Amino acid sequence: MQKSEVESWIKSGPKPELIDAAQKFGEIIKNNGLTTSQIRQVFSKLKSIEAKQYSSHRTEFMMLKPYIAYAAGRQKNVDGLQNFKEKITWGIDSVLNSQDDYQEEEKRFKNFCTFFEAILAYHRACGGK
Repeated sequence: MQKSEVESWIKSGPKPELIDAAQKFGEIIKNNGLTTSQIRQVFSKLKSIEAKQYSSHRTEFMMLKPYIAYAAGRQKNVDGLQNFKEKITWGIDSVLNSQDDYQEEEKRFKNFCTFFEAILAYHRACGGK
């Protein structure tokens, strides 16, 4: 999955070709040793932010980057985790690094959530454990 594909999903939402890219990425990270529990640790934090309302928990969302970096640093031998960290960091940056108004940022956050859910679903569908 290319950076431009991640940025496009975050900006505009899923499209058929981006869904296909997420499917391939889910398979790649599964084949490179990333476990479902490693993804779910981040996913549970993301869902918590989503449930509490993004506007009042933007800082928690920003803190996902160092959380993922820490996890990837602890398990350098898991190539899938390094790859996952890179893509998720691109997505977080795409949500935060824009000059759009707050409503657009919140829309990008929701698109990020669907992006993350797609990766998790395809990882699991490809046999991730």
